[in-house]
Amino acid sequence: MSDDKSAQKAEKELKKRIRQFKKVLKSDEEKSKFYDEICGSEVLVRMELFLPSANPDKFIDGIFIYMNDSGNIVDAEYYFKEGNQGAITRLTDKDLKVVSDLFQDEFSLEIE
Repeated sequence: MSDDKSAQKAEKELKKRIRQFKKVLKSDEEKSKFYDEICGSEVLVRMELFLPSANPDKFIDGIFIYMNDSGNIVDAEYYFKEGNQGAITRLTDKDLKVVSDLFQDEFSLEIE
């Protein structure tokens, strides 16, 4: 599926879910039933690292690091912003390993 078609499908499915959420909000009974049908959940914490920049007024970049509830880095994205332009890209598995090796021991996560 192309990225454009995937984005369109995601938007369509999100609209369906939002309609469902609005309906569920109208009744405590429906809300309870909906909660009972949720298959599970996972804690995922996002940390944003602002990387050093020689000229932060013109160019900034950083990394979003995603950690699971065990404190392990499970994903990361790189972003930059230059003037009015910018982008975010997901790290490849190879690059994720480098980021994980560099930062894994620097952060801890305690969830109660």
